Amino acid sequence: MGEKNYRFMVKPDLGRIDAFSAKVSDIVRKSMGNETGFRAGLIVIEACSNIVKHGELGEDELISVYLTIGEDRVTITIEDTSKKFNPLDVDEPDLEDLELLQSGGMGVYLIRRFSRGVDYSYENGKNILRITI
Repeated sequence: MGEKNYRFMVKPDLGRIDAFSAKVSDIVRKSMGNETGFRAGLIVIEACSNIVKHGELGEDELISVYLTIGEDRVTITIEDTSKKFNPLDVDEPDLEDLELLQSGGMGVYLIRRFSRGVDYSYENGKNILRITI
C-alpha cells in the first residue's frame, strides 16, 4: 500500500466541521482501523473547532486540512490564517477541576493524548498544526 494524500478546504462553521470530521474519520477508518479513525475524527473536530471559536476567521476564509495515510501512521496538517496561536503553549488542564472540564478547554489536551506527536509553526501568516497518529 502506498501513501494516500487528501486535501480538504472547510468553512469555519461548527456544523460543517462536525460533518467534516466524520468524513475524515471514515476515510482513516477504512485504511487504518476503527481506533485510528476515531482518533483522526476527534483530532480534526477539536483542532478545527478551536480555530472557529477562537481564531477570528472571516466567513469567506477557509481552513485547509491535509491528510496523509501511510503504512503505519496518519498525519493531519491543519492550516488557517487566523491570529497566531501555538496550542503547544497551552498548559495541561487540571483534571480534578470539574467546573473547568465542563466549560471546555480540553481540546488541546485531547489532541496531545490521542496523537503520537504534535508540531506547530507560524509561516507566511498561517498557523500550521501537524499531528501524527
